[in-house]
Amino acid sequence: MATRTLEDALKEMLRDDNKVSKYEAKVLRELIMSDGTVSQEERDFLEAALKNNRFDDEAFDLLSGILLRSHLKE
Repeated sequence: MATRTLEDALKEMLRDDNKVSKYEAKVLRELIMSDGTVSQEERDFLEAALKNNRFDDEAFDLLSGILLRSHLKE
């Protein structure tokens, strides 16, 4: 998945209340996992997004779990 698409999706999700909800995080997860793997580009995107803390607690847990699992598979 192209990072540009992920960035566009994240921007759209932040427009309403400047936070990503659990539901919105599930959409991001589906975009990332659509090809069955988490690429380095997608990992970099997730790390940067999580550092900016634009996620509610449930969304943060969901997406940080993807990042953690992707690092464990290496």
